[in-house]
Order: sequence, then structure tokens, then C-alpha cells
Amino acid sequence: MYSVVPKKNILIRDVDELVYRRAKAAAAAKGITLGSAVGDALAGWAKESEDRELESEVDANLDFIRSSWKKIRSNKGKAVVVSGGRLRGVFPSYEQARQAAAGRKVAIVFTVDKKPVEREIEFGLDLEV
Repeated sequence: MYSVVPKKNILIRDVDELVYRRAKAAAAAKGITLGSAVGDALAGWAKESEDRELESEVDANLDFIRSSWKKIRSNKGKAVVVSGGRLRGVFPSYEQARQAAAGRKVAIVFTVDKKPVEREIEFGLDLEV
């Protein structure tokens, strides 16, 4: 895999020798270096960890909406932003609410009319929950 990010030589301590040998053999069998295999594994682990954080924040936002619906619905016709498991703002238009939520990693923006139906939520370019 080609990368424009500079590579760094690192030392990883406390790796079980049998695990190291098996990983080195598996990398060789695939025709890649052990460094490349470790880099791919670290990238996968980091992405998986980030995905769990995003899912956790979405769940916190949905829990807040469910538990606070009676209060939220008093803003009928207005747009709300929920992020970080709390209400971040109430706005006269959906577009204003969207702009206010733009800097947040995860936010739910909707116009209060009736209780939102849970459905697929799109994140950025390619993340979906």
C-alpha cells in the first residue's frame, strides 16, 4: 500500500516470541513485510476503536432524545442539535442548526414535529450506523 505519510522505525516491547514468529511467517507468505502487516493491524485497531466511540456517542444522543422528548417537543417547528448526550441548541431553521452542528464529530439535527423515527444515520462521506 502506497502512503505519502512518512514511515517511522519503532520498537515494540513485550511481544510474545511465538506470536512474532507466526506473524512474520504469515507476512512472508503474503509477500509483505512484517512492518507493513503491523501497520495494517494498527490502522485497523485504531479505526475499530474510533468506530466504537462514534457508536457510543450516537447511542448517548438517542438516549437523551428519548429521555427528554417531552421537553424537546416544546420546541415544535424549530430545529434542535443534540450532541455529546445533551441538547446543544434550538434554532429557528434546520439550516442554522446544521451549521451549528458542523464542527461536532457526532450530532443529531432535526426539526421538532413528532417523535423522530429511528433510521440509518449518515456520517460524513462513508460512515453509517
